[in-house]
Amino acid sequence: MALPSMDMTPRRFGTRSARHAKWGAALLLLVTLALLAVDLATSYRQLETEAGRQASGLSQLLSERLSSGIHEAGLILQSSNQIPEVQRLLRSSGLSPDMRQSLTLKLQQQLQLAPYLSRIEIVDTACQTVFSSKPDSASHPHHNEFCRWLHRVDPKENNYTTVIHSPIEGGIVLANKLYDSEGNLVGMATGLIKHNFIQDEVSRLTVGEHGEILVLDQRQLTVTRWPQTSGGDPQSYRPLQPREILAHDAGQMLFNAPSSFDGAERLYSMRQTGSYPFQVAVGLSRRDFTRFVWDKAWLAIPGWLFVAALTLLALRKHLSNLEQHRQLLQGNERIRASEEQARLILDTAPLALLLVNPQTIRIQHANSLAREMLSLPPRDPEEGASSELNLPLKLRPVEQWLLEDEEVLQQEVEVELEDKSKLWVIASLRRLGHDKQPSALIALYDISGRKQLEQQLHESNQQLAEMAVTDPLTRLYNRRHADMVLRDEISRCERYGQTMAIAVFDIDHFKRFNDQYGHQAGDDVLVAVANALRDTTRNTDINARIGGEEFMVIFPYTRLRDAHKVMGRLQMALTHTTFPFVEQRITFSGGVTDWRPGDSPTLMMARADKLLYEAKQSGRNVVLADQEEA
Repeated sequence: MALPSMDMTPRRFGTRSARHAKWGAALLLLVTLALLAVDLATSYRQLETEAGRQASGLSQLLSERLSSGIHEAGLILQSSNQIPEVQRLLRSSGLSPDMRQSLTLKLQQQLQLAPYLSRIEIVDTACQTVFSSKPDSASHPHHNEFCRWLHRVDPKENNYTTVIHSPIEGGIVLANKLYDSEGNLVGMATGLIKHNFIQDEVSRLTVGEHGEILVLDQRQLTVTRWPQTSGGDPQSYRPLQPREILAHDAGQMLFNAPSSFDGAERLYSMRQTGSYPFQVAVGLSRRDFTRFVWDKAWLAIPGWLFVAALTLLALRKHLSNLEQHRQLLQGNERIRASEEQARLILDTAPLALLLVNPQTIRIQHANSLAREMLSLPPRDPEEGASSELNLPLKLRPVEQWLLEDEEVLQQEVEVELEDKSKLWVIASLRRLGHDKQPSALIALYDISGRKQLEQQLHESNQQLAEMAVTDPLTRLYNRRHADMVLRDEISRCERYGQTMAIAVFDIDHFKRFNDQYGHQAGDDVLVAVANALRDTTRNTDINARIGGEEFMVIFPYTRLRDAHKVMGRLQMALTHTTFPFVEQRITFSGGVTDWRPGDSPTLMMARADKLLYEAKQSGRNVVLADQEEA
């Protein structure tokens, strides 16, 4: 008993050693990867904090510059009140050409003091422009809010600032009230700062390759953007939607948001522009300030991969040595059990297995199922696994396959045994490569039971298919099958221009006959009519019972008059038919119509039903056609 214990100890030791080696390698790689991830995350946070400070500083600088520029423009507009020509223009509503030219020169000199101010206009108390620094520019109406502000009685509100969203004349509009020497309101001076006023200021700042700067109004609509947009008006884009707010105080808000223009994720710093109704938003792209992290990752990851590769190579070598040791321990046990296992596998396999010499066509070995199938002698308990049967193989067509050197794989075939009995099997035949003693392996799987069930199922399916389209009493086709055939025949006529006719008829006074003689007698009459219909029509004609005593015949490739003649022969056949239980003759009334271009099954059936109704009204026992020549 000590020997198995000694044999198992190295196995247990090798398994434990392999498990420890795997866990150690995995732990080493995970620790180094975690350290690398922590370092990259720390660097990322530091860069994000630095970018936030940079965006905050830029937004503060731009808000101060914008506030200063608007204030300077307001002072320029306010100085218009000191120009004598302006006072005279607003009092008298008229200037001489020399005075208008002088006023133009003075306003243009004021515009030179603020290059971002595009024009100055003088507006009277009726909110009408009476003079412009650009006389050739197109006139435009002033917004209602300027008019309301102009007439608002509030001495503190001498200047007003708003935004006009227009792709042509849009921008920041400033207005300043003008008074005469007596302090009476005589009008206002307005100035326009166009969209691109911020471009010169931003050109001297650094916001990265993919950054952006926005000037927004009180409704968060874009007044201007840097870099300039192409193919669209900046005011047409939706406001910024903060996704994550990082800092928020009275002066600014720092947040992450996707850009309204290109959808790129940026870190924004938004700040109010003094007392003016504007905000400046500076957005730094993460692609710009995280580039250092990615560069660092591209340098660190190859180093980690190199360490991982060395670790895995060492682990692989160690596991290979352990596996070789384990295989050596199991080798002898496998060799001892292989022969008996092979014999058990062959005997317990659900296949009849034969090993045959293809030259002599004699059986060398056979498992229990093959011996039973081919009526071979049963296995002797003292017979060894290597002993040969050396019996002739009597199995057609397997013998022919061996003679013709043919290989077969899972072929369904009916074989004939030595006693002339036959079986259905799935057969496979493969040549085994052995130079000294050639052999072929034959596998047979008995499927006779399955074949019998398939035959029964096929017959049942045929019966079900026939029942699905057949009337159970008359054995004619039923209404569903007749409708399907009629639809197909109409399609054929439309495609090839062939002829086709149908006849619809029912037995005269069938209800009265049924009530008088009973339902069994009525069923016998229906069967007799069906038999007469089969005898009268062709095999290609479709005979169907479509109602209680109503029948339909479809005549493919048949003209109307020929179909009418067939129905006449059916009337004649029923006239000569006698029924022992009926004192009266069986007659029917019907209508015959043919296919016409544009017909549908509904139209053809409607015409035939109408003719059937007319035949009933004309006295019954008549078949009417819907054409005179029929």
